[in-house]
Amino acid sequence: MSTQEFEEKEEERQKTIKEEETALAALRKELEKDRRHYFELKSSADLLNEKINNLDDQIQNLKHRRDIVQNKMASLDKDIQDSNQGQQKIKENIQHISKETNRLKRDLEEKGNKLIQNEAELNHMQDLERDLESKVEKLKEDAEARKDERVKWEIKKAERDRDRANLEESCWQELKKTLQEVKAEIPIEDLPKKEIAISLNEAQEHLQKFKAVNLMAEEEYKIHKKRYDFLIKEREDLRNSITSTREAIKKIDHESKTQFMNALAEVNENFQHVFSLLFEGGYTEVKLTDPSQPLESGVDIIAQPPGKRVQSLNLLSGGERALTSLAFFFALFRYKPTPFCVLDEVDAALDEVNLGRFLNLMKKVKEQTQFILITHNFKTMEVADYIYGTTMAEPNITSLYSMKIDKKDAF
Repeated sequence: MSTQEFEEKEEERQKTIKEEETALAALRKELEKDRRHYFELKSSADLLNEKINNLDDQIQNLKHRRDIVQNKMASLDKDIQDSNQGQQKIKENIQHISKETNRLKRDLEEKGNKLIQNEAELNHMQDLERDLESKVEKLKEDAEARKDERVKWEIKKAERDRDRANLEESCWQELKKTLQEVKAEIPIEDLPKKEIAISLNEAQEHLQKFKAVNLMAEEEYKIHKKRYDFLIKEREDLRNSITSTREAIKKIDHESKTQFMNALAEVNENFQHVFSLLFEGGYTEVKLTDPSQPLESGVDIIAQPPGKRVQSLNLLSGGERALTSLAFFFALFRYKPTPFCVLDEVDAALDEVNLGRFLNLMKKVKEQTQFILITHNFKTMEVADYIYGTTMAEPNITSLYSMKIDKKDAF
């Protein structure tokens, strides 16, 4: 085979390969198109199946709702029948009630007439009762008058008995005779009434002279008068002391209330300032539970650290609560400072950030007051001027040591 023929065959073969490749590419495109169409048909079929399932569900729901509606309709039909029967019964009851109402009206009219009669009889009886009461009152008045008259007669009788006893005693002391003996000696029948009256008056005057006389009456009067004046003066002094005591109590209460409210305002101002220093912002306040009675009222501490809403002290975290308590303590301390103060492990609940804020505050206030801190924290020890500690290097032997710190700029 010559080279030219070989080249021609090679060209034909290359041409055939290209045609086959072109046909293969066309088949691949057709296959990809069919595959996409297949997936589209499959997704459409899936969608249709899902729709069919949804429709089946809807059909089932509609059947269920139809059954429910049918049951409701049957129930309503039964209710309508029952209501018709009930309506018939109600009509019968209305008729019965109407008859009963008419009967009750007649009874009411009869009872009303009877009530009017009874009221008339009651008024008549009340009139009779008032007459009887007036008669009883008159009888009571008569009885009281007779009682008073009887008392007067008894008094007169007692006076006469007393006069008679005094007369008998006077007769015996002057004449050494009894009253009966004197009566027997004097013919009373022969004396005229006027002379008897004169003699009786003279005898009574003479008798009055012999009555007992209290010679100590004036002195007793002076003693009782002095005692009475003393008691009156004591009573006035007591009343004045009560009045002055009440005024003093009011003044003390007013002054205490004024000082307490001023102290509360100053403590609130200090509390807000120290709280802002420790938390670098925020809001806090001390409120009275009963502002109308500040001296008997309790207090509520409201704290709002930065970025949080206002809440009670009990709702804060442990570190926030400890820092708020320290802020309140130093607010009180600013209002009423003391020469020294002892703090026992107040930094135990503080984290590193809050501890740094607390130590910065201690640096500012330690120039005014001597603080004694009991702590196990090395950061707190760094701000101290002196450190005192104990150690047990040997069993049962405790050693004390002290250290003065000159450089306090480590923090």
